[in-house]
Amino acid sequence: MNWIREMALACSLFAAGCSHAASGQSAIAPLHRRGQTTEELVERGRAFAMVGDLTRGEQYLSAALQRGAGPPDVLPLLVHVCVEAGRYRVAAEYLRMYRVEEPQSANAQLLYGSLEAAVGDREVARLEYETLLRSHPDDSTGHYALAVLFRDAMGDPSSSDAHFREYLRLSPHGEHAAEARASLLDAAR
Repeated sequence: MNWIREMALACSLFAAGCSHAASGQSAIAPLHRRGQTTEELVERGRAFAMVGDLTRGEQYLSAALQRGAGPPDVLPLLVHVCVEAGRYRVAAEYLRMYRVEEPQSANAQLLYGSLEAAVGDREVARLEYETLLRSHPDDSTGHYALAVLFRDAMGDPSSSDAHFREYLRLSPHGEHAAEARASLLDAAR
């Protein structure tokens, strides 16, 4: 699940518009009629995604979820396919549905917040990051993501500074330490 954290950070840096999530019922209805097992649907979705047919990959993976496949098994691939296709809003919607089943998943919360930030819903992103940090206060990546959101999207340098400082306290030599230091407000960098 480490790729989820990396994807979440990448998504938080994009400000992209996406199509609204659709239920997809008409697109996947033929898949249901074929009587395929959830395992077959997942494998077909994976195969289509691997050859670059992201739309069909999403349809099969979504059908697998609707037919009862376990979200922990399917959701990471489905979200990855949606992100690769630039369908951040749809990916966020899948994560929102999954979040109901696993509300304390730090990776899912971080990715969901990042996707919401990427599509411009800053308040939802902020609330998601803050919820993540209430349950996982030592999550340095969560502090970093919230600091970037405050700095780049919300114009709140003092809140940004506080979270960059917390990131540096938790990960003084972390992947984003140089950026965090450069973003501090005063000379105590």
